Amino acid sequence: MDIKLVPMEDYQQIHRLRDYSFPKKYEGARRADFHYWIEHSTTLGAYDKEKIVGQILVLPLNMMVHGVQYKMGGLGFVATYPEYRGRGVIKMLMKRALKEMRQNGQWISVLAPYSVSFYRYFGWELFFDKLHYTIPIEAFPNFGRQSDNVKRFSFEWMNDEIFGEIRQFHNNHILGCNGGMIRNKAWWQRIERREPESHFIAYYNNENKIAGYLRYEIKDLLFHIKDFYAEGIDAEQAIWRFITSHKASVEKIIGATSVASHFGFQFDQPQFKREITQDVMVRVVDAFEFMKCYPWGEIQQRLFIRLQDPICPWNEHLFQIGSGGHVSIMDEDKVEDQYVLHLSINLFSAMMVGYLSVKDVLPLSGKKIAERTALNWQKALPVSFPAFFEYF
Repeated sequence: MDIKLVPMEDYQQIHRLRDYSFPKKYEGARRADFHYWIEHSTTLGAYDKEKIVGQILVLPLNMMVHGVQYKMGGLGFVATYPEYRGRGVIKMLMKRALKEMRQNGQWISVLAPYSVSFYRYFGWELFFDKLHYTIPIEAFPNFGRQSDNVKRFSFEWMNDEIFGEIRQFHNNHILGCNGGMIRNKAWWQRIERREPESHFIAYYNNENKIAGYLRYEIKDLLFHIKDFYAEGIDAEQAIWRFITSHKASVEKIIGATSVASHFGFQFDQPQFKREITQDVMVRVVDAFEFMKCYPWGEIQQRLFIRLQDPICPWNEHLFQIGSGGHVSIMDEDKVEDQYVLHLSINLFSAMMVGYLSVKDVLPLSGKKIAERTALNWQKALPVSFPAFFEYF
């Protein structure tokens, strides 16, 4: 089996494998969108002679981690033909994908798993608890009546000026959100191709500056919230007033947010259906480079961490984090074990993005450390739960 970057003349093989392996064949705009990402991603194929029998796409994306923007590899469209399963094809593809991400400076990676245990084997870990909500008409929020400055358009009836403001507002907002993904022009085009029936509103504050936006669809008596971003309570309530103004034509509001958002707390009737899913996983690809960019907090004494990562041997070191967040690799026998935090790459990844705390990972690590060491690690790590809403 030969693992290599897929040349242009084999792109149609990627389409065929995707169409065979996933539930619905791509056609029209969706097929065009997929072809764009074949061309612009690190597209890897497993070849049996001239035939592609397995594939992985690593999309070139950008992600915020505690205020730092990282190049991120979005792993998607992982597939093999059934007659080639059980031969280690995906393992070879995953290892090559990780090497390619490292070479491309993508120190972190995100994927949507079809099997959590499968991707845990390769070092990815859960990092976001998503709250899906269904609000029946009797529980629609009521924030009074007033005339709000909102402007509406859709992909079908486009307003380029307002759409430009929304795109800029979105990324400015994400810059301050842990775990969020920056959307470039190509990503917005992807959303348009995949969800062409989307409508938008932009909310403007008293200074006539955009302070929030909503992307939504209305279908089968459902008001489906796709994006909801607001700066401050005034913007949030104004957007909810717009949503509930559709009360005569919809029966339910559905959407998703972060479990950490305390969603619905300010509603008159906050008792409605909620469901939690865990459908994205994260992995640090290169721990040394990732930690060099990391926004460390208070480092009172040197920190030491030993990582276990059998898939990526370049991560299997004893690392020291010193004053100012300076990261270096240490000799294994230089530090007593009680001062070293021992973690798998899975736990390390979830901890560094804020999903797990030091107290969370210690019982899972299997090794005890000095109480003072644990306290120093707690002070050194930023505290902010991640939220990630994109799919690829």
